[in-house]
Amino acid sequence: ILLLTLAIQVILCQSAQAQTSSRITAQAHWTSDGATLNPQDSTAYTYLSSGRGGDLNSQMKYDMATNWTFDSVYNNNLYYLQTFDANNNVLSTITQYWSGTTWVNWTNVLYTYNSNNQVLTMTNQSWGGGSWANASQDVYSYNTAGQLYSDQYNLWNGLTSTFDPSSQRIFFYDVSGNLLQEIDQNYNSGTTLYDYTAQYLYSYSGGQLLTTVYSTWTGSSWVSNYMTTNTYDSTGNLLTNLYQTYSGSAWVNQNLRVYSSFTSSHLPQNEIDQVWDNTGSGTWDNVTEYMYTYNSHGQMTSSIGESWNVGVGWEFASGDPAAFYYYEPYTPAVTSVKNVVNNGGDVTVYPVPAQNTLNIDLNWTVAQTATIAIYDMSGRMINKLDAPMGTQYHATLSVNNLADGIYMIRVDGTQGQVVKQIVVAH
Repeated sequence: ILLLTLAIQVILCQSAQAQTSSRITAQAHWTSDGATLNPQDSTAYTYLSSGRGGDLNSQMKYDMATNWTFDSVYNNNLYYLQTFDANNNVLSTITQYWSGTTWVNWTNVLYTYNSNNQVLTMTNQSWGGGSWANASQDVYSYNTAGQLYSDQYNLWNGLTSTFDPSSQRIFFYDVSGNLLQEIDQNYNSGTTLYDYTAQYLYSYSGGQLLTTVYSTWTGSSWVSNYMTTNTYDSTGNLLTNLYQTYSGSAWVNQNLRVYSSFTSSHLPQNEIDQVWDNTGSGTWDNVTEYMYTYNSHGQMTSSIGESWNVGVGWEFASGDPAAFYYYEPYTPAVTSVKNVVNNGGDVTVYPVPAQNTLNIDLNWTVAQTATIAIYDMSGRMINKLDAPMGTQYHATLSVNNLADGIYMIRVDGTQGQVVKQIVVAH
């Protein structure tokens, strides 16, 4: 959930995404029983392009990912498949779940982009057993400075086969590019207008976020709900994050996060979460401490939490979380990756599902050579063949030696690359 949440935020402004030379390959989550850490789930990422990457702070541009949950042994849980356009933008993200015997389609997210590689639409679909069915769509617009101006959320109307307006978010910025205000609205079908629901107000000092105030609309005025306040040291390290709710007349303390032991990149290696005890004059009580580690690229490699025991101190308790992240070096793509579809070509694989044989047809207007490789879900190459120079190529492969399941076909031509998914069912 954390990774998906981060990805949504970054994908809207990926033109400003900072590339690194280290990409995440796996992550694992554990939970303490008070004495030992026990595995909960694990995810592995496969990249079929040497130029794509991602981490917890940027969009995950993997080709395939497999998630397992632990119950005495690791069991298949979720499988993710992504496709890309010629500029390495994610075109689709398919999520499948494990039925106990095979992977089954579950959800699909489709993206379109403008000429600045900013997302224009994000369409959510669900699997209907034989085809994808639209569910909702976000439509994004940008101001002349390239900043996100609006996010309109629409729901699919199966009767009219259209996306109907549901809600929207509007964003406003200062001259320095800082986000000052977000207004949330719901669509009123009776008036065909958008009604206020909530707003976020942001304040800054020296470009650093100081406060975030969340308010709700009563129909005639804004009423404050909660506020977060940040403090920093003289070097720019985030020291505290305070969460308060509004009582109607005053702000009331609720939670406080205290950060310390910063790296040279201003990353905290220690976080203490506290809750406000309003007994008497009020005090902050420790709840959980988190310890973080990072690699040389500033990417988190571990997060370990432990609980506060009054009279004892910090110690592991049942439910305390831990997470570990693993990376590999890579060379970011510096030029666009061509796609055979964008060069007047197409790749067709059939039948799906394939029982005994699989047919592959390559057709494009630009003559080229190509290699065709089949990968299993773990990213292991199963078979490979070469297509000679030309505009058309047909191959028939036996799949009798392949176990039932989902496989990937990757076509690498001199003019581009395309990835297809196939299903083998004997």
